[in-house]
Amino acid sequence: MNKFLCILTLGLLFGVPEMANAQWKTTKNKPNYSPLFGESQYLSGALSGGLSSIYFKSSDSDRKLGGGGSFNVDYNQFFNRNWGFTAGLGVQLSNSTASLDGTLEYDLYDEVNKQDFTYVIDLNGWTEHQRCVNLEMPIGALYRMPITKRISLIASAGIKMYVPIMTKYEVEDGEYETTGYYPETNVVIHDLEHHGFTVDKPRPDGSIATKGLGLSLYYDVNVATKITSKIFFFGGIYSSIGLTDMAKTHEGAMLNTDRTYKSLMETDVIKKVNLRNIGLRAGIKVPMSVFIR
Repeated sequence: MNKFLCILTLGLLFGVPEMANAQWKTTKNKPNYSPLFGESQYLSGALSGGLSSIYFKSSDSDRKLGGGGSFNVDYNQFFNRNWGFTAGLGVQLSNSTASLDGTLEYDLYDEVNKQDFTYVIDLNGWTEHQRCVNLEMPIGALYRMPITKRISLIASAGIKMYVPIMTKYEVEDGEYETTGYYPETNVVIHDLEHHGFTVDKPRPDGSIATKGLGLSLYYDVNVATKITSKIFFFGGIYSSIGLTDMAKTHEGAMLNTDRTYKSLMETDVIKKVNLRNIGLRAGIKVPMSVFIR
């Protein structure tokens, strides 16, 4: 997926404008259209949707990417006919699902019996869904260029800061059995619930401990046309790749001997968690002169 996103990003950001420029230079007999966005300052609003996932790699857990989307309001400032910058504010929803079948083992110490032991968790069909809502603040370079009399290309790329405002997990399916192996006495203990050794089918849910600030790289490529003399519609594709590991820790088991549970995202089953997004977007742009008279 990384290679696909990189190729798509480079192709769209550099290939499309270059081809359009080449075509523009060869059509010398046609009038030199100005970009549809003739003014220098705009306010835009956009809805995006597609593959919007909490992405992770794990040798133990299977991953299912989820859908989601975002809503953004952005300020656009152009410095010349083609180039400018954009900054804004938005809200993004992302989802994913982790599933786990197999055995996890942890070497622990029994404070009551004063012995080392191996804590064993056998999982069958364990399925956990994760969902997060982030406040995002993108800032980047902005490019515009006419393609025809009625259509212009507009693209941006840059960095996006995001703050998780809600990150939740919910176990949807599966069961577990926990046992303890004590090597000093060569004993396996099971069905001893008050010591944390039992068989159960719980459905815990709660919050995932995440870092307070994250970073992503993003791009979008759109075509735009006029709706009225002061309102422009645009639509296209977007993508972003997270740079920050969202989870605060990746330590220990998701299930402790006291039967307290934490998300798989916070355990040693999963090494890194970030955001991946690719999909479609659509919105409108309005010149700032409409609001400032």
